[in-house]
Amino acid sequence: MTELKTVDEETTAPPPTIKLAEEFLESYKVIETESGADILLHRDAKSNAFYITCHLYGNDIAESSDLNASIDADDENNYKLNRDLHRDKSAFVKMKSDATAGRSFEDLVLEYDPSYNEGEPLKVYGGQHRVEAIKAAFLEDISVPHGVRVYFNLTQEQKVEIALINNTSIAVSNDLLDRMSEHLAGPELRDWCHKSELLPDGMDFKDKGDAVYPTVRIARTLILNFEKGKHGDATGINEARLAKAGGTDDEFDSIRENIVWSDKKLLEMGKAFAKLHNSQMNAVKQSDGKLAAQYSKKALSLSVVASWAFAAGLFQSSPKNLKTLYNLPENSPVKLDPLNAKALSEARLSGVDPDNYRGLGTRVSSTEIGRMLEVFILLCDKDKTKISKDLANAAISNFEFKRNKKSNEERLKKL
Repeated sequence: MTELKTVDEETTAPPPTIKLAEEFLESYKVIETESGADILLHRDAKSNAFYITCHLYGNDIAESSDLNASIDADDENNYKLNRDLHRDKSAFVKMKSDATAGRSFEDLVLEYDPSYNEGEPLKVYGGQHRVEAIKAAFLEDISVPHGVRVYFNLTQEQKVEIALINNTSIAVSNDLLDRMSEHLAGPELRDWCHKSELLPDGMDFKDKGDAVYPTVRIARTLILNFEKGKHGDATGINEARLAKAGGTDDEFDSIRENIVWSDKKLLEMGKAFAKLHNSQMNAVKQSDGKLAAQYSKKALSLSVVASWAFAAGLFQSSPKNLKTLYNLPENSPVKLDPLNAKALSEARLSGVDPDNYRGLGTRVSSTEIGRMLEVFILLCDKDKTKISKDLANAAISNFEFKRNKKSNEERLKKL
């Protein structure tokens, strides 16, 4: 049996970790052991995770690698921890060509974990595109050594941190980082999206923006503003905002701790938004090109998400207004999308908005979110059944009036 040595002699790895490392070395042809070199068990002081660096043949990597590594092996859906493969990218096509030509890759990041999907115990946390290229080369009978870093006996927190580090680069989307953060926090947000029909059963959040399904940021923004809206003021300027992107949001996290995920009103809000989004997409789809294709994803515009959810929270104390908000899809004319995206795009305030202003619900500033919130407030307060250009223009004017009033009051306080 190959003898394992630790880099730091004062640090002793836990017995289960050593057992898995020894099992790994006995299970695969490791280039270093074949040449008589020592195998060192390294410790990452930041995460207290143990790993070895070595080289494996391509056939072992191809046959034993699991590209769907999960944070929780007991979850029947086995949600994938890292990003999706982008097989259509030219860089990946070149990578496969290089692998088939005998290219040797380095620093693939794996965990040896036979506890689930035991036929593929090498769980991939970094280098999934290179692993896929190695699999393609193996189909062409190409098997050359590749450098790997193999971890053992990782906790859930360590899995997420290692996957996060190895997927963090300029090219990695904030949506993927958000998804990883939610994996660590727990399944509650994703489960709520399933029950609300924002996501199909068994589907995880997308790792980049999508026109059909919400990202983690959108789901967080819905809940964050729904809760904030309960303490809002229909007559003043409110603090509706977007959830932060790229990992965590302190305010959302503080709210998350107290959320009752089974709350009927929270679920009702999610289902109402899903209905709005689906109705918006279907209206555009059935318009035979009369409505611009980009209007189909209007409900997922971040400023619309934040303002609509805030209004839903605000009107929890006003059943009549809440019903008007939630029934917007049913009350809209058959040939008109519920949000009337065309009317929103044409709305503007003369003398205030620049010529290149693209209308309501396109930008993500606090002003834009506030203006869009006024659309929903006026819609409900005036008991309207649809959004019109006149209503959108009135909403802009109303918001600017409120903002100027607040600014003037603050000036007066300084006197």
